[in-house]
Amino acid sequence: MTTQFLTIRLNAVEARLIARLNEKTGLTKTQIVKQALKNLSTPPEHPSGGGLFEIGADRFGRYGDKARQSADIKQVVRARLDAKRTR
Repeated sequence: MTTQFLTIRLNAVEARLIARLNEKTGLTKTQIVKQALKNLSTPPEHPSGGGLFEIGADRFGRYGDKARQSADIKQVVRARLDAKRTR
């Protein structure tokens, strides 16, 4: 295994971030960069099988529950059909 070196230039904000991460986690600058590289190289975990609905289900409010949404739509359709029949 050959050793490779990485030199990066940080602005003041990034340097403060590295310092805060060092204080908070106790990791060295090298360990912080290595962990960041590992995190970037692995794909984010998404719920399997649910698709986009499962990913954003907590953002849909009252429409988050598929069964309730379906029941609400059925109720509206039935009410409109009943209104047409009684004319």
